[in-house]
Amino acid sequence: MTSLFGKILEAPWYAWMIIALLIALGASLSVSGRRDSWTSRRLASAAMCLAVAFILSYIRLFRMPQGGSVTLCSMLPIAAFSLAFGPLQGLVVGVAYGLLQLIQDLYVIHPLQVLLDYPMAFGALALGGIAGLLPIPEGIKLPCAVLLGAFFRFVLCVASGAIFFGEYAAEGQTALAYSLLYNLSYLGPDALFCTLVSCLPVTKRILPLMRDGRP
Repeated sequence: MTSLFGKILEAPWYAWMIIALLIALGASLSVSGRRDSWTSRRLASAAMCLAVAFILSYIRLFRMPQGGSVTLCSMLPIAAFSLAFGPLQGLVVGVAYGLLQLIQDLYVIHPLQVLLDYPMAFGALALGGIAGLLPIPEGIKLPCAVLLGAFFRFVLCVASGAIFFGEYAAEGQTALAYSLLYNLSYLGPDALFCTLVSCLPVTKRILPLMRDGRP
């Protein structure tokens, strides 16, 4: 028993961070559940979007050396869920997706960098749900949600890069300029690809399918 307890204490700090974030995620789910009911349909949609996003994140068109990849529309399911059910519940799903990315593709410089690049950055995709509140045609809300979510994720990734990855900047280049160019080089194509796919008629049928069970 003592040996087992000792092995648990020897776990790396990021393992404890993942555990703490999972506990926080569960607490937030409980709180949000009191305000906005997590119906069986919403839970099923959340699970489906998480699973699809996680699978798509493994299909990489290219990968950057200090983290970040252009994937096959892995942001789209999170943005779609946030638009269908609102930013609050989208935040829970986005943070959960960020935690999955910790397991899949962890790149560690500092604990705060991990928070910025994973649960916070992917959680920011939920802000794309704001598009549902804008006075714009229904047909362009999903592309707008993708662009908004990608923008807020970009802001957090740029902050992380400027603070923690400035040493990779070229001579005469500021850390902020380096971070802007680096993150734009993969998030730009990723967001563009997701936006184009979100404009397809078949993709737009996802929202009513999640909300009402009808395409």
